[in-house]
Amino acid sequence: MKRKLIAMFSCVALAAASIAGCSSSKPAESAAAPAETTKAAEGSEAAAPSGDIKIALITMDSIDQHWVTLNEGAQKAAAELGVTVTFMSPNTKDDAQQIECVNNAVAGGYQAIVVAANGPDAISSALKEAAGAGVKLVYVDSPANVDAEATFSTDNEAAGKTAGEEMIKALEAAGITSGKIGIVNVNAATDSTV
Repeated sequence: MKRKLIAMFSCVALAAASIAGCSSSKPAESAAAPAETTKAAEGSEAAAPSGDIKIALITMDSIDQHWVTLNEGAQKAAAELGVTVTFMSPNTKDDAQQIECVNNAVAGGYQAIVVAANGPDAISSALKEAAGAGVKLVYVDSPANVDAEATFSTDNEAAGKTAGEEMIKALEAAGITSGKIGIVNVNAATDSTV
C-alpha cells in the first residue's frame, strides 16, 4: 500500500509540475461524472503554483479497492501539493463512461488527467482530443496508445516471472513437483493483468 501511495504522489506531483508554468483559466464546470470526489488543499504548506491546478483522476472504475486506494493516495498528494484532484471514474469498467469522464475533464478546464485506460485503444480518441486541447496526460497502471508525460505501472512480464519462480520454490518446499496450474485473467485488453 505504501508503494501505491508513493506512486500516486509521484503521478500527482508530475502532473502538477508539468502544468505549473501554464496559465490558468476558470471555465464553467461540466456535469459530474458517475463517481466524483474532490479535495483541494486548505492551509497546505505547499501552495499551488501560479493559480489553481485541477487534475482529473480517471480510473477503470470507482469501486475496485485498488482504485479506491489510488484515489486516497491522490487526495493526500493533492493536499500536500496544494492542488485539486477530482476522482471522476465510471461505476463499472465501461469504455463509453470512461470517455465521458475524459470529455468532462476537458470541458471542466482540468489541466491534467491521470488515467488508467480500460485498454490501449478503448479511449484513445478522447485522450487525443484532450491532449490536443492542451491537457497533460499521465498514465497509471494501464496506458493507452496516446503519448503522455509519463506512465507509472508494473512491469507485468517481470512480475509474472518473479511470481512463477517464487511459486515453484514454494511448491517444491511443500514437496509438490508436478500438477496443474491455473491462470486467472481479469481483462485481456489491458497490460495490467496476467
